[in-house]
Amino acid sequence: MFVALLLLGITLLVCGVQYTAFRRLYNYVDREMKRPLRDYRPRATVILPCKGLDPGFDENVAKLLKQDYQRFDVIFAVASEQDPAYANLVELAKSATIPVKIVVAGINSSRAQKINNQLRALQELSPDTEVLVFVDSDVIARSDFLTCLIEPLNNDTVGVSTGYRFYISSANNWPAQLRSLWNRVSAWEMANPKFAFAWGGAMAIRRSVFDRAQVAACWDKAADDDLSLTTAIKKLNLSVHFVPRCLVASEGDATIAEIFEWTNRQLILTKIYYPQLWARAISRACVMAAWLLSMIFALICWALTADHWMGLALLAGLLVLPLELVFLVRARGLWRGVLADSHGYIQESFLTSCAAIPLAHLVLPWMTLFSVVTNRIRWRGITYELRSPTETLVVP
Repeated sequence: MFVALLLLGITLLVCGVQYTAFRRLYNYVDREMKRPLRDYRPRATVILPCKGLDPGFDENVAKLLKQDYQRFDVIFAVASEQDPAYANLVELAKSATIPVKIVVAGINSSRAQKINNQLRALQELSPDTEVLVFVDSDVIARSDFLTCLIEPLNNDTVGVSTGYRFYISSANNWPAQLRSLWNRVSAWEMANPKFAFAWGGAMAIRRSVFDRAQVAACWDKAADDDLSLTTAIKKLNLSVHFVPRCLVASEGDATIAEIFEWTNRQLILTKIYYPQLWARAISRACVMAAWLLSMIFALICWALTADHWMGLALLAGLLVLPLELVFLVRARGLWRGVLADSHGYIQESFLTSCAAIPLAHLVLPWMTLFSVVTNRIRWRGITYELRSPTETLVVP
């Protein structure tokens, strides 16, 4: 009986927390999508750090250069002229109708290469730049992307506005399905004023706020751009504003090793640069691990003894799964409207997504808890040891 009551208590806790978070995000996205955009178009500089050629590189860069925004310029930054992206950028810049610069940042072993590229680009800002926009080369999805991303900065209480990424996986790629679910549950925090965070693939900030928050100094010896920026902004009591219109879908197929590397990187970066959010993820993982272990214990006991209390315990615990199925169905309808131009999202296998839910319960809590025992990440072929927010070591 005790196990049944324990499982019921854990299950009710899980259901209550998940329902509150999902409902908050659902209402937020619905409200934001219906809100008319204000006419706010300050002079902007877009900074795009490049390393290698992401899928759709040329197409996405071309879309960036043709944005429906009247006052902006673009600065591309690479580590060296030997980077595969450099030659493509030179060719793409020839047909640009806006001011474009390509800078070579070199290598700095005390910080991540992406940040080194960004800091080098910041040295080339025009004096009349009012807003800084940081993007990745695989996220430009619509002609009004810049307009939507910059518009929330019209509110003085907003420190940074941000988009987000959804990974879309094929039906038979189970590791990628797990990442997709993990990533989307993380998106629930974007509607929570206390834990919302900027995403480095698409974020905009007023130049005056960037300087006042001393973001460049925070980046000097860092391995992360977006979470370190987030904490710097929140120290000024400014908010992070999630822009659903700037949500992008990316192809998410990968191997088990690649998914583990990606998940570990996200968690370690959060651990170092946004510990409050990491502690929240660890707490959630502990609860889910307790739920899973209780379910396994109840199943073994029921199989060995046929105790009806153990059977009731299993039924109590299983209440989590139908609730999460409801979330999945409602979320698909919501995101389909947001990602109307992203055919990949609509093609995603519903049955595989459903089947991935119990698999996620078996795997993801342990992947999350693994971040407790390490501070090493691997990012684009480079291994980093993150010793503190201001100390990053490139591991040979």
